[in-house]
Amino acid sequence: MRKDTVSALAVACSLLAAVLSYAPPAAGAAEETAAEAAAEEAPVPTTAEARITVSPDQWGVSTRYIGGTEGSARFDIDDLTDCGINTLRVYGDMSRFEPVDDGGEYGSPSIAQIEADPDVIPWERWDEVMDSIYSPHIEVSEGQPGLTWRHVFEQLKQAGVRPVISLRNRDTHFKPDWSPAVPQTEDDWNEWWEYVFAMAYWLNVRNDYRVDDFEVLNEPDNTPQQGWTGTAEQYFEMVKKTKDALDCVYRTYLPRRTYHVHAPAAAGPAWVPGLLAAAGDHFDSLNVHNYAWWDKGEFVRKMHRHLAESGHPDYPIWLSEWGTYDVSYDVTYMALAVVENLIRFSQPGDDYVCGSHLFSFYDWVYDGNAGWGIVTGDGTRHATYYALRLANRALRDAKPTFQATTDGADLMAIATKETDGKINLLVLNWSETVSYDVRADTSGLVENGTGEIRQFSAEVHDEVVGQTTVTDGGSEFGVPPYSVVLVRYGRAGGL
Repeated sequence: MRKDTVSALAVACSLLAAVLSYAPPAAGAAEETAAEAAAEEAPVPTTAEARITVSPDQWGVSTRYIGGTEGSARFDIDDLTDCGINTLRVYGDMSRFEPVDDGGEYGSPSIAQIEADPDVIPWERWDEVMDSIYSPHIEVSEGQPGLTWRHVFEQLKQAGVRPVISLRNRDTHFKPDWSPAVPQTEDDWNEWWEYVFAMAYWLNVRNDYRVDDFEVLNEPDNTPQQGWTGTAEQYFEMVKKTKDALDCVYRTYLPRRTYHVHAPAAAGPAWVPGLLAAAGDHFDSLNVHNYAWWDKGEFVRKMHRHLAESGHPDYPIWLSEWGTYDVSYDVTYMALAVVENLIRFSQPGDDYVCGSHLFSFYDWVYDGNAGWGIVTGDGTRHATYYALRLANRALRDAKPTFQATTDGADLMAIATKETDGKINLLVLNWSETVSYDVRADTSGLVENGTGEIRQFSAEVHDEVVGQTTVTDGGSEFGVPPYSVVLVRYGRAGGL
């Protein structure tokens, strides 16, 4: 008999003996035992003291753009403005905007014809699709007009929310059928070039919706799940052709407007070095996806290294998808993880992220089911919404940052400065049991004044919970377990 068989038999005999000798507890003892176990496992709340010292010297600037991807279950500009997000990623799939060939003759018009006269494009068809319903999953009250694409772009512009359009020739269902999965022939390239040109021209020349950021596909390395079935080298050519079409629009009709080409919008880092080497001058914003929200910034630092090694260190980094699709945004630790990452994105050097979109801001509807959103289709705002709103108050818009060091083992902090001179101190506490009594030193930034204290936790969702007084650069406040606290300081006498 083999040794492992003997070992297994011995274990089985021991388990059988344990079962035969087991005596059930007396009535009520099971409940008492369970209660005792729960009491033993319950964490014991404690309080500790911590110091936070804010440097008076500017460290860098905070992340500039904080937002989310769209979702098919809802769109309400009041959600976006209340949360404080200033960018929204929109999927610009051909299946949405050109489900059938707009010209009727494949490969026509040619690139040269469009360059000579953009009115060879049937703009009435583009007007029609832009005036069509944005999403069939959004309920409309009887007698009320539905939300159209035109309304979406109008409202984003009026609210100052920067759209990033993800251009895609085929979606996850490999639609539309008429568009090739991978352009290869001259006619194929004519159709893709026209589509890119038409999107930019309709949005910004025929109208003025200020849509100046364009992604080239969505996760082309995630093949075939995201519709793209080509190689990395074929994708690099896609980037070049996209850049050429956009350059024609802006060079000819909007010569004083800046536009941005984002690539590779990849699910991972594998394509990034090759793209930078083969087409590094045909895009200007490194755009990638990263759902490893627990990685403490290593993914972003790796992207900065690729940029430096390729000779493009000044390209801004965008994460057009990050967050989670397998943890509820109503879970407190996920909300805290979002804040931690946004603090990290606001640190200088290889941690810095220019702009990002959480996936997803609203629920997506698939096969009758909805999920993944920070906000649901009926407008319910999950816990992460309020944590995001709190972080946006301190971090959005590339505010001047100041390094905040702490001796609290569970604390993470950063300070920023508003245009009116007020100072934000954002503090994150990862401990589930330790409440910190913080003594903050803001000497050199705020010597005397007051601070308004906001809090996010499981019980308090971005609410004002008190004030603190600054005397000789020092102030005190509490940071409860598993929470984020924002103190906004103003000097004595106002600013």
